[in-house]
Amino acid sequence: MPKQLSPRMQQEEPSTELMTRVFVYGTLKSGGSVRGLDLYGEHSSIVGKAKTKYPDYTMIDLGAFPGVVLNGTDYIQGEVWEVSQALADEIDGIEGYPDFYNKAQTETSLGKAWMYFLEGPEYTKLADKIATQSITTTDNTSVWTNS
Repeated sequence: MPKQLSPRMQQEEPSTELMTRVFVYGTLKSGGSVRGLDLYGEHSSIVGKAKTKYPDYTMIDLGAFPGVVLNGTDYIQGEVWEVSQALADEIDGIEGYPDFYNKAQTETSLGKAWMYFLEGPEYTKLADKIATQSITTTDNTSVWTNS
């Protein structure tokens, strides 16, 4: 198994059946040097590049990674992945769900997938400051560039 898997995932020989679809838009995108989902071997398979079906979001820059808040006016561009249940649980941990990020199923150009988002006034206030070097918004579509 790839070394990126947690010790629990490596020891328990979890099922690699790909059961869950996730929509990722930041450091989990393929090519991410820290934790891109392409580093998880048989526990993940890319469905393809996608964007949200509706322009209901705003992407914010949190420094080393982006966040998305609801009730915005932009589409979010990212990737849809099929992942094993063990990796889905691992992603929950990476994203700090449910204490930091929340998640919900969202419609994408490749069908429904789980997407992580931020709630709370402290994040909504940041939505006005989306012009950064890591976020590009063109034609109401926001894209995070992995550095």
